[in-house]
Amino acid sequence: MSEGARVGRTVIGKLRLHGAELEPLSARLRLESLLSGAHLVPLGLPPSATVCIRRLMDPKPGVLPVRRHSLRPPAAWDEALASTLEAQVARAARPARGAVPPGAEAVLFADPAELLACLASDVARGSALAHWWWRGLFPSVDLARTVVAEWLRQPEYVPAALETTVLRREARPVLALFTEEEAHTLLAQVARVHGLPALASARQAAEGAATGSKAEALDAGGSGPVMAEVEASALAAPWEPRVPEVRTLGLGRARQALLGVALMLRRAPVEARSPSFAPAVVAWRAGPAEARREERARARVASPASALETGSTPMDVRGAGGSMGAASEVSPARGEKLEVRASPHRGNVAPNVSGGPSEEAGSGAPPPIEAVVARSSPVPSLVDAPAPANDGAADTVRGTAPDEGTPAVSPPSPAMPDSPPRVFEPPPGRAWGLPISTGLGGLFYLVNLGLFLELYGDFSRPMHPHLPLPLWDFVTLLGRGLLVDPRPSDPVWKVLALLSGRKPGEAPGQGFEPPDAWRVPEEWLLAFRTPEASEWTWAVGEDRLRIRHPAGFLVLDVPCESDSEAEVQVRRETEPYARALVPDPRKSARSDITRDATASPFTLARGEVTAPAGPEASLLERWLGWLVPYCRARLVRALGLPPDDALALEATLLTHEARLHVTETHVDVVLALSQLPLEVRVAGLDRDVGWLPSAGRHLSFHFE
Repeated sequence: MSEGARVGRTVIGKLRLHGAELEPLSARLRLESLLSGAHLVPLGLPPSATVCIRRLMDPKPGVLPVRRHSLRPPAAWDEALASTLEAQVARAARPARGAVPPGAEAVLFADPAELLACLASDVARGSALAHWWWRGLFPSVDLARTVVAEWLRQPEYVPAALETTVLRREARPVLALFTEEEAHTLLAQVARVHGLPALASARQAAEGAATGSKAEALDAGGSGPVMAEVEASALAAPWEPRVPEVRTLGLGRARQALLGVALMLRRAPVEARSPSFAPAVVAWRAGPAEARREERARARVASPASALETGSTPMDVRGAGGSMGAASEVSPARGEKLEVRASPHRGNVAPNVSGGPSEEAGSGAPPPIEAVVARSSPVPSLVDAPAPANDGAADTVRGTAPDEGTPAVSPPSPAMPDSPPRVFEPPPGRAWGLPISTGLGGLFYLVNLGLFLELYGDFSRPMHPHLPLPLWDFVTLLGRGLLVDPRPSDPVWKVLALLSGRKPGEAPGQGFEPPDAWRVPEEWLLAFRTPEASEWTWAVGEDRLRIRHPAGFLVLDVPCESDSEAEVQVRRETEPYARALVPDPRKSARSDITRDATASPFTLARGEVTAPAGPEASLLERWLGWLVPYCRARLVRALGLPPDDALALEATLLTHEARLHVTETHVDVVLALSQLPLEVRVAGLDRDVGWLPSAGRHLSFHFE
């Protein structure tokens, strides 16, 4: 998740040049210069996708000016190349959707989670080395170790990848690629990036396991509390109601925990991030000593299947029956491919030509560009840049026929029965990756507002406590409150519902329990601090004490303790604000802040304060009546708009034409740079968000 990972890149693995009559190094430098200005990114592709193209021929032979220095190719050649790439992508096979035809010249992965799931599936089935795209993306012969390394390097994608394997009924052989120790480490990594602090510490989980072992030893010696052991063994896994398939796979406890936690993050993210879930997982890991005794008994059974269940090394899996021995000799054919990692932005990404052009006689044949094109966006790439994102359509690569000229791979060992290929179709309404047009693209700027207000944490603070309301429901509810015309038929509302995991007909925010009292955090008021004291209005009504800020929002709405002592309560409640809002001239660059530090930053006057919602309103409606006016006032101030002009706020921030690309782990919002208001940029609302632990997705803005 580094900044470099967001840029993506184009990598050319091998390029052949015929008839140029140039010294190889000079030809390579000139080609790098020319191709750096070419449009190597197919239009309309999700920015998080990876495309591998096996062979790409020169679209206009003889047009590329390789004999002279030039910063970019001719426009006609560039357009022809863009058309050729688009045609290749249109015909690209999706390994996640089923078997790839033997003659496929291009394959596509919608995002990194899909790619990782497909890689693990092919390795587990013993067919990975028969596929040319894996040889291009991962030159290492030991692809089983590559699976472990890539999953550990990109833990944010592991839940979506595991969900794919479960839906394709391949979770057991895929998890068998990981030892118990590796599964334990991977669980800690997943917990860290997804904001589960109680599970993020591997040491804590290990200490829990050690405690369980100690209890087992006491029980074996006859001096331990047997009742405690019975209670521990009776502990149900905390994911059992949502993920019942875990107990049917015969996995070790670390792998069970990894699968259970990962699928909970996919199926019930709010529950998985509740304060009680992580401690329950730790208790389950440390509890049943009897289950651990059974595992060790199974491990003593000398059979390949039991070896897989108890943590055999990946080489044990791949080498069964010597099936991978022959395949390990396979290496990419000389001059067969050129690997390209394309940036999500068109042009100006210098391709890395890893092999110099070969000078060959004969100018009659068109110069072939034999290539693998891979495109990556906000994640570490599979070579040395971050990898692409997953389309989330829970699919995985099935066994494909070996390409011509590739040695045949022996069938998988009996330890992992090879089930017939089964193509997983995503649920209706989840056509992830396809571009979706909306007139309300600015709604996604509200994610940055939620981060600025510290209601949610970003990749830099995954452990930050967040609002127990799905982030996309927050955007939905706040957006509806800010819009004058919510445009109910706009597709963005369905997209937000799918991102939140809401069922048809389910209202946003269902299950969220807002607090009964409202106190604006002191930090939220710093943006409204002025050199002159402002006047706050307070009132008592309906047994509630309310204080209104001059900007139009409620600072306070709490139960009134006593009508006769209301003024005392007002002063007690506002004392923290008085201390926090007094400006310190020594720490301020503003020359107009000269007020004495002992002076009050506001005055209090009794008056009329309207309730945020009617007497029949729900807690959620009342909470929105508190939150929306504050957010409107904060946005108006940040954007420099008239305070009472709701249409100006809507036009400046929210009603932007955009193209959405949504996958299981990415949301890419593509907007027109020419239509980006300067006020939005100055306010920082267009900041590229990146990984959102609370949402389990990357959010990126792209401007064309």
